[in-house]
Amino acid sequence: MRHDIDLAISKPLWWTQNRRSRSWAVPYRRKKLVKTMSLLTFRNLINSGKLQKPEHWPVHVTAIIHPLTHGRFDPENAAPMVKAILDGITQSGYWPDDNAEYVLGPDYRLGEPSTEKDVYHITIRIEEEENNGYERE
Repeated sequence: MRHDIDLAISKPLWWTQNRRSRSWAVPYRRKKLVKTMSLLTFRNLINSGKLQKPEHWPVHVTAIIHPLTHGRFDPENAAPMVKAILDGITQSGYWPDDNAEYVLGPDYRLGEPSTEKDVYHITIRIEEEENNGYERE
């Protein structure tokens, strides 16, 4: 089973590993808002029956990052945004925790540029298989 969930993040909220701030509050505030958006998105999908919780663990997560332009872009630099999204998914109750027992990844991939001006998109791909090809030791 595979689910692709797209989350839109406006340019003012975007935070990457490359950015620096003189205050811890700036990145904290942005990541908190993204985490809340993720929580609400996933809780809504679960409650509406559009997204079923996994039955087999671990699931594999791929984060597909859709930048603003066709220029050079390193998808791994979006890690702060992806971590906030995964934390929101955990809070939504979709999985018990985002540790390696339940989640493999996230792996990062570069997607097509966003079609919306000044809005990044991150597609969270969740893949569940009988045992994901991984045996527990």
